[in-house]
Amino acid sequence: MEKSFIFNSINGDRKMKAEDFREYFIPFISNGIYPNPSTKLQVISNTGMSIIIKEGKAFINGALYINTDDLVLTLDHADGVLDRIDRIVLRMDTIERNIKCIVKKGQFASNPVGPSLQRDADAHELCIAEILISKGSIDIKQNMIADTRLNTEICGIVTGLIKEIDTTTLYNQLQAHIQEKGIEMNEWLKDAKVFFENDFNTWFDTVKGVLDGDVAGNLLNEINKLKETVDNLELVASNVTMSDGSTVEEAISSAKTSISKLEEQVNGTRVKAIEIRNKFVDIL
Repeated sequence: MEKSFIFNSINGDRKMKAEDFREYFIPFISNGIYPNPSTKLQVISNTGMSIIIKEGKAFINGALYINTDDLVLTLDHADGVLDRIDRIVLRMDTIERNIKCIVKKGQFASNPVGPSLQRDADAHELCIAEILISKGSIDIKQNMIADTRLNTEICGIVTGLIKEIDTTTLYNQLQAHIQEKGIEMNEWLKDAKVFFENDFNTWFDTVKGVLDGDVAGNLLNEINKLKETVDNLELVASNVTMSDGSTVEEAISSAKTSISKLEEQVNGTRVKAIEIRNKFVDIL
């Protein structure tokens, strides 16, 4: 059957139906939302299990949808065991003769997917958001809402013959970019941990060398030399009297006690240094 319009009607011979008028716009105006500003028909969290759809306009198969104020919709409560994904949908219903924003409830599952969209002679649906209803949830957080307005496959923005934009590609690129940056950040954190750990180990080895080789080691060598000297003196000076009235043997005994305490302090210093190193390694 051939059809043509728009022409003046004479005695009703050119009457037009609503679907004829809608069909006129379909070839050069695409389905989707009007995107400017970016908050048009955005879905945001509200109190409890409710959400808000911001004001905005959409175009579906030649029909215009207008939401003039914040629209509040309430979702069903979560399951105690399984998750689900609900879709917020603009539904053009040719039987009911209107476009409404509705909630399409998903099925409970361990790995849920959103419900399918109806697109036939009776209805055509655009999905503006997907909401993950996690098990046990009692309210909806913003991070549970996935904005799908720019996804051409299930929604998209209104374009015309002059400028066609496949926003699905842009949407997928943005998602891939976000995921890539997340992976890069994780790799950077891993590299940073290795770098700082190696840097600390290098520093600690330097400090440990100073402590063990230059300070503690030299000090211990001097202590051993003194101890050896004292031990040798003990063989011949057991009855020699010092100027203060004590014997050399008593002075040697006192020196040994001081040496033992000094050895304990040196060993304690080494233990403390090792403990500090271990704490830094745990932090890194």
